[in-house]
Amino acid sequence: MSRVSRFGVGVLLALWSVAAFGSGYLLRAAVAPVEYRVERIYGAGNDHALLDEAWAYVESHFVGDLPDATAREYGAIRGALSTLNDPYTSFVEPAPRAVERDHMRGVFGGIGVQLRLTPEGRIALSPTPDGPAERAGVREGDLLVAVDGVPLPFPASIEDAMRLRGEEGTVVVIEVLRGSQRLKFAITRERIELPSVEHRIITTTAAALPIGYVAIRGFTERTAAQLEAALRALAQAGVQGYVLDLRDNAGGLLNAAVEVTSFFLRDRIVAYEVRRNQAEIVHRTRSVSHALPETQPLVVLVNGGTASAAEVVAAALRDHQRAVLVGQKTLGKGSVQFVFELRDGSAVRVTAARWLTARREQLDGKGLNPDVLAEDDAESQLQTALRTLIARLRSGVKEARSSS
Repeated sequence: MSRVSRFGVGVLLALWSVAAFGSGYLLRAAVAPVEYRVERIYGAGNDHALLDEAWAYVESHFVGDLPDATAREYGAIRGALSTLNDPYTSFVEPAPRAVERDHMRGVFGGIGVQLRLTPEGRIALSPTPDGPAERAGVREGDLLVAVDGVPLPFPASIEDAMRLRGEEGTVVVIEVLRGSQRLKFAITRERIELPSVEHRIITTTAAALPIGYVAIRGFTERTAAQLEAALRALAQAGVQGYVLDLRDNAGGLLNAAVEVTSFFLRDRIVAYEVRRNQAEIVHRTRSVSHALPETQPLVVLVNGGTASAAEVVAAALRDHQRAVLVGQKTLGKGSVQFVFELRDGSAVRVTAARWLTARREQLDGKGLNPDVLAEDDAESQLQTALRTLIARLRSGVKEARSSS
């Protein structure tokens, strides 16, 4: 090697040494404050050592505000669950979990208001008729700004108003904005029931008999009792055919779905439940009071918001040729989530089983195609359901006459 070449190599080595020293110095400056912690982290037999090591660097160098330990733990849980790539396995924080629990029970202690988040980030109140809030003077559109003297953050979230709920008989003091007025109300909490079933009689010029309309918005612990009361009232009115509306019903409790199906079918399979490393579970209809005669025509309304337990009910009624499905294709959620409560009131929902229909068809990712497709419009779908039901009623009358 020539002297020039050796000189060039020497220069390059010298420049590399300076660069390496410089970059090494900058790197050392970055890790020095936490280096001793890293040794402790890995020396303690910590199963989460890598996570703790990463967070040690965040704590030492992040320029923004750090979350508290609880928020960090919640984030870690969410991150771990996301590795499952399952949209229905999820983590629920304490406040929304309490609301979820109340909805499943169908009853809670509260003041009788519906909450709506405005585009400006305020919580608007809609008092239920003759509820405790309305009787106290709360009006439609009042904006909630404080609960028991604690101002709501701005912008607010629905979770910030969960303090409105509490034990029956206790008093909560709320402050609202009504225009330019700031008003205060002391309201005694009462037992608030969440109706999951609505019913009414529909009369049309095309039908000689009144038609019973029943809408189920979700499957809770109280749904079966509410459905029974609705069917009793409709039967007393002489209804001979029914429209069961399961549109935008996102599901709920499987037991409630089986009970609901039992009002329309007798001694039939509703669905199969398949779990990991366990024997298949067969869900059958149960004995219920005031079950409808299976000869009475039934049409079920479904759409893209019909999911989970609602799809189980719709599939069972069609699989056993009890009903015709009218509307739009359903969502296609055939998985079962077990909810496990954690010590602080939060919970994890874990997909632990899948449903198969009575025909052993998979719902998950497939959904149900309606027998009669209707326009993507709520009123058009209802009218299509009524026409379908009237045709079935007339067909039944003709069959009865021909067999007499």
